Amino acid sequence: MSNLLKLFSSSQPVLIDGGLGSTLEDVFHIDTASSLWSSEALIKHPDSVIEAHLMFLRAGARLIATASYQGSFSTYARAGYPRDDAIRFMRSSITLAAEARSRFATEAHIPIDRIKIALSLAAYGASLPLPHEFDGYYPPPYGPQAYVYPPDPTSPNRNAFHADEGTQEAESEDVLTAFHLERLRLYASDKEAWRAVDAIAFETIPLAREVKAIRRAVATLEDELAPGERKPWWVCTVYPGGEIPEEHAGFGRGRLGAKDVLAAYFDDVPTAATAGAHKGARYAVPDAFGINCTAMVDVAGAVAAASDALSETRAARIGGGQPWLVLKPNGGQTYDMDTSEWGWRDGAMRLQGDDWAGQLSDIVDSAGAKGVWGGILVGGCCKAGEEELRLLSKALQLQ
Repeated sequence: MSNLLKLFSSSQPVLIDGGLGSTLEDVFHIDTASSLWSSEALIKHPDSVIEAHLMFLRAGARLIATASYQGSFSTYARAGYPRDDAIRFMRSSITLAAEARSRFATEAHIPIDRIKIALSLAAYGASLPLPHEFDGYYPPPYGPQAYVYPPDPTSPNRNAFHADEGTQEAESEDVLTAFHLERLRLYASDKEAWRAVDAIAFETIPLAREVKAIRRAVATLEDELAPGERKPWWVCTVYPGGEIPEEHAGFGRGRLGAKDVLAAYFDDVPTAATAGAHKGARYAVPDAFGINCTAMVDVAGAVAAASDALSETRAARIGGGQPWLVLKPNGGQTYDMDTSEWGWRDGAMRLQGDDWAGQLSDIVDSAGAKGVWGGILVGGCCKAGEEELRLLSKALQLQ
């Protein structure tokens, strides 16, 4: 049985929250342009974080993600906060989510255990001075080379190691594992905060090898925890243009396909290129495959490809049950790093709330009809807020 069935017993899709950072910007007029993004609100606007959580819960969400996405020691250090403060602020994201849960349970007269909290953790790329969670361009040793802008035609930017760079790829997986494990331990070592968390959500992951690193980090943490302290968890990859950003090892072969991505999620062993370096390493199996912060126009194809690939693999039955699907498409707009503004670009369709909810509802129905997913968690990401969730709940007939 999937561990998520212990949290959500309903056969219906489960509504989860929307874009926290963009809601703090649009509704509460909080400037999130710092290196900490929405995590800065933990320091300066904790009451607004609680209110944003409450907005999503009142719209029908039954799982809220903590305001910890951007939090890491490097991002807090770059913003001028020492390590002890970083630890305190990151853990406070759980405290604020728990407070919102308690308030909503009281006002809605529902059992508090019907509302779940997911610890939100971003990709390594989100911790860089210029974030790279949407393209996976990581500097050594996390990636093959430092990102150069404007691009150098003689040495183009790349996010994948060549076939003959197995040693470097293995080191990349090692340091990415260490990055994710450090944050997991930070939260798990606070027993009170850890008890308040129901699940762990790794979000906006651009690389299949980072998915494998996360699996190793979770496996290590699980070995350190008592069985009752382990949490259901999932990984949401990002699909700009309908494909995961990671390239094939060989030039000219395009980007990784659905089968490659699912192998990174569910296969028992690492790739041949790194198998020798990681012999004996344990790779925990996530409870769900997810897609987040991807335009709606790209989500349908990515879900269909993943569903078809899953039906052809033994990953369709993990731990005696099927993996779940997590969907958090964005509202259609993209963020321009140069202007620090949101806008409609690259021909993105301007979706009204009803259109957004209707299209996502259709994707959920289609995915559910495939019969390969154990359940579906669905909500929104950047620029998908309270109104979109209300309309989605109605479209899915959850009200």
